[in-house]
Amino acid sequence: MIKDIPNKLSRNQLIDAIHEVVPGGITFLYLRHDWEHCCNVGYGFVNFRTLHHLEEFARQRLGQKWALYMSDKELQLSYATIQGHEALVAHFRNSTVMHANPEWRPVVFDTAGEIEHFPPVSIY
Repeated sequence: MIKDIPNKLSRNQLIDAIHEVVPGGITFLYLRHDWEHCCNVGYGFVNFRTLHHLEEFARQRLGQKWALYMSDKELQLSYATIQGHEALVAHFRNSTVMHANPEWRPVVFDTAGEIEHFPPVSIY
């Protein structure tokens, strides 16, 4: 989980910030949003492709201030309750967030770092 994200940061800006350090290094990302205020809530769920990708991202960005929006927030990392690509996809694929604005939904990535189609809902 990435924490202390500036609330104005978009999902695509977060993806770009991660890909600057570890291109193609993530398989899943969900930047949680406050639907009422149309901004993120300051944290996001990320699954790094390998431990090396996570370590490199942490080495370069942990504790660093965000360059965008002149924010004083410093990037923090922590463990999330749900761990691993498959578990994250299984958790979110049937979530109400999948009916939200497409820019606020979780995304999955191919090995080149491009967004792929999210697996369809499985409970209907």
